[in-house]
Amino acid sequence: MGYSLSWAAVRGGRSEAILASLGLVATNIWEEIPESNIVGATLPSGWYLVLFNRKELEDGTLERLSNVGEVVYCFVEDHVMYSRASVWSNGKCLWSVTHDCEEGRYHLEINGTAPGILQEIKSRLVAQQDKAGGEEADVDYIYDSPAELAKAITGFRHDQDTMGMRNDPFQVMEKKSFFGRLLNGKN
Repeated sequence: MGYSLSWAAVRGGRSEAILASLGLVATNIWEEIPESNIVGATLPSGWYLVLFNRKELEDGTLERLSNVGEVVYCFVEDHVMYSRASVWSNGKCLWSVTHDCEEGRYHLEINGTAPGILQEIKSRLVAQQDKAGGEEADVDYIYDSPAELAKAITGFRHDQDTMGMRNDPFQVMEKKSFFGRLLNGKN
């Protein structure tokens, strides 16, 4: 088994506006581990996180969301060793970093001007890849580059504990439905 998920962390927007932009509503259900299809949480770093299990967000969704606040986006698909991180602001993608194992163990595509911390992350992971056997290794360390970069900015990584989070920090979200809005008296 492995991870197949995406998450968007938003800074500068209220959680209600973030959820409305995504067509989501919060439930009264909380989880210690984000196992539901969609969950949200306020990170200790101040970012508001929305995590989607088994879903990659489209650029149009990120464009719309970035009109609420600055967005750090991360997508990981362990099964094919594909990962991507990007930052969006005011409807535009400022930069993205993508790793696709099918392009090679050392593949790292950078569009725009990524933060300087990427060079440190990349150097560390390339050294690990070299030590493990390079292209012939049974492991792909470079795959972690986008997730490590997103963590460096927001303090969150999907497969690690986040220091400072309370118990059951992930609130389960549901998609707004037309009938749900009618029942609740909202149009």
